[in-house]
Amino acid sequence: MLVKDFMTKDVITVREDQSMLEAREVMRSKKLYSLPVVDDISRVRGMITVDDIGKASPSDSSTLSRYEANYLLGRLKVKDIMSRTVVTVDSEDTIEYVAYNLYKRKVNALPVLGRDGKLCGIISRSDMFRSFVEMMGVNQSCTRFTVIAPDKVGVVAEITSIMKEDGINIISLATLQSGNGTAEITIRCRLNNNGLDIIEQIREAGYEVTDIMSLDGLE
Repeated sequence: MLVKDFMTKDVITVREDQSMLEAREVMRSKKLYSLPVVDDISRVRGMITVDDIGKASPSDSSTLSRYEANYLLGRLKVKDIMSRTVVTVDSEDTIEYVAYNLYKRKVNALPVLGRDGKLCGIISRSDMFRSFVEMMGVNQSCTRFTVIAPDKVGVVAEITSIMKEDGINIISLATLQSGNGTAEITIRCRLNNNGLDIIEQIREAGYEVTDIMSLDGLE
């Protein structure tokens, strides 16, 4: 799965010469937490966030009237408070790479650049949650269970081979190294007429199976 499959393509942006007041109103009306700052040919020049605006705004304890506060905000330009060091991603990058950068940088969204180096989208934490739901098949009715197995070559192949022999369709499979030489393999699948017999077959192969549940697809 790539960034281009989940990014928002119609990006709301601001320019450096717009007022901070304009940027704030755009964020409020569109319920956004950040806005890319671009020039006339869609090159990213910076990023402005709700936090940036909050830091530049008069505090609640200020003696300024609402009119005076808005006047000051109107005089401040986006370029005066925006972050100029912007982490961007490429439309061909993987969503895992995006997730890592969102987590590491502690930001809500990242601008996406096309091959020409210009802004072509934006990908947010919300987009990442959507990609996770689709990747894991959470929106599909299925049976979910976890296999506790040795963390070694061939384990996944053996388990999926057992399921293949029974004609079980695997919706998603994820592994997590749990330490002590073991791994947790979480499988979502559609069971056929054999029902839960597949669970017993996996156990007979020497694996521990836990957290067995039947799930309805989420809307």
